[in-house]
Amino acid sequence: MAREKERLPGITESRRGLNFEALFRQVGLMVLLAIIISALSGLFSNGYFSSAQKENNAHTLAIHYERFGRLQTEFELRFSTRSLPAESYIFSINGELNTMFEPGAISPQPDSMFSEGKTLYLIYRNVKTQGDFSVRMFVTPTGMGKSVNSIKVNSEPEIRFWQFIYP
Repeated sequence: MAREKERLPGITESRRGLNFEALFRQVGLMVLLAIIISALSGLFSNGYFSSAQKENNAHTLAIHYERFGRLQTEFELRFSTRSLPAESYIFSINGELNTMFEPGAISPQPDSMFSEGKTLYLIYRNVKTQGDFSVRMFVTPTGMGKSVNSIKVNSEPEIRFWQFIYP
């Protein structure tokens, strides 16, 4: 006895729709795995691809930052200077930091801080350290896209760095 395919009343199968579903299941799994691996490796926030460290040519200033960040998610900029023959350190951060980021906590607190145009100045007076001097600054992105910034201390060479902020 030949067995006929049972059809439910009111349901019409679309061969094109079934083929699309099968293809989407195969490709969708690969896309989902790619997104998960990218996220775990830091493409969208903290991780291997996102974490970066740069140093200026004179090896007197270094910065540790995240290349990729999420909108409205706070992250840390950590910059440190080697022992410089100066009584005060004036860190100047230039670029889109004033327009695309909102500064948060800064540790240690600067003696004074002000912005002029696109440059943010952090001034530390009477610095009496024998080793490195580090500053931790937390910032929250308020705009999306790529931002290019630079940082320098006193009259030392600057470090240019970029960040990309996802929605």
